[in-house]
Amino acid sequence: MNCSLRIDLQLFADPDKTEKATPRKRQKAREEGQVPVSREFISGISFLAVSIVFMYVGKSLLDSLINGTQTVFQLSDLDLGSLDDLIFFTYQSFSSTFTYLMFIIFAAALISLAIGLLQTKFLFTAKTLTPDLKRLNPISGLKRMFSLRALFELAKALIKLVIIGFVGYSVIKGNYERIMITVDSAMIDGSLVIWDVLTELIIKCAIALLIVSIVDYYYSKYEYEKSFKMTKQEVKEEFKEIEGNPELKSRQRQVMMQYAMHRMMQEVPEASVVITNPTHFACALKYDPDENFAPILIAKGADRIALRIIDIARDNDVPIVRNPRLAREIYYNTEIGNVIPENLYKAVAEVLAYVFTLRENRERI
Repeated sequence: MNCSLRIDLQLFADPDKTEKATPRKRQKAREEGQVPVSREFISGISFLAVSIVFMYVGKSLLDSLINGTQTVFQLSDLDLGSLDDLIFFTYQSFSSTFTYLMFIIFAAALISLAIGLLQTKFLFTAKTLTPDLKRLNPISGLKRMFSLRALFELAKALIKLVIIGFVGYSVIKGNYERIMITVDSAMIDGSLVIWDVLTELIIKCAIALLIVSIVDYYYSKYEYEKSFKMTKQEVKEEFKEIEGNPELKSRQRQVMMQYAMHRMMQEVPEASVVITNPTHFACALKYDPDENFAPILIAKGADRIALRIIDIARDNDVPIVRNPRLAREIYYNTEIGNVIPENLYKAVAEVLAYVFTLRENRERI
């Protein structure tokens, strides 16, 4: 079994597919009904669960079968008028047997359904039922028949057969003398021995199949993850589809920044004052008592942008005040379009008072 796994991975593993499947690819695969499912795991768990049910119901089933058989064989020709009467009496004799059998079958179906839903995380899709004409291609069919996957399934079936055969042989061998005694025993005594042996056989086979199914379950998950791995290029392409082309988004951000910068520079001529550092930082404030209770930062910049703000301010006769500490505080603590922080009110008020005083003196002259 291990050898089969190694061969499978060596031949089907794509060396370029080194990245795990992205959540988007997993979601698409799930929508298509492609989820890791181990039928062996479903059958193994179901068989074990049904075996446990059989342990509790099987004794009653066996008793009803014995009683029904005895009842049928005790009938005489006088009790039966026709074939219909025989069928009716037979049905009545084995009615409880049929009830127990239906209960076991229903339990098996319900448990299988529950395990399947848990494996697929309650996936419901009709896409897997859509006819695929490609599967009718005889060449593709031959490839599937003689693929390593088919060989692996064959090896798995043979291993299951060997395990069940070994378990059955060991149980029968261990109870051989008890079984032989039943030949000379009464029907009830013999049936009890057969019941004990059958119960032991079913439980041990169920445990053996469960072990095989757990191995198959983890292998199915591993094979699923392996088949859905992606190349680095595929991951990049998917990222582009989700987030957009990085180069295009970078260009868009650049255009938006240029547009925002242009609008900001257009606001500088309307500033009441520009506070500088003197050249590393520049913050343009606008104060209109009729519109705002505090000055608003309408433009700010560092280095080259600061020099541009200063040049525009000079060209439009906007007062420029050098206050390095205040310029840094405004630059780092205030966003464009917001009023200045409350802790800077006093310092900014002193600057504005100085600016307004200069303006009044200039107007008087």
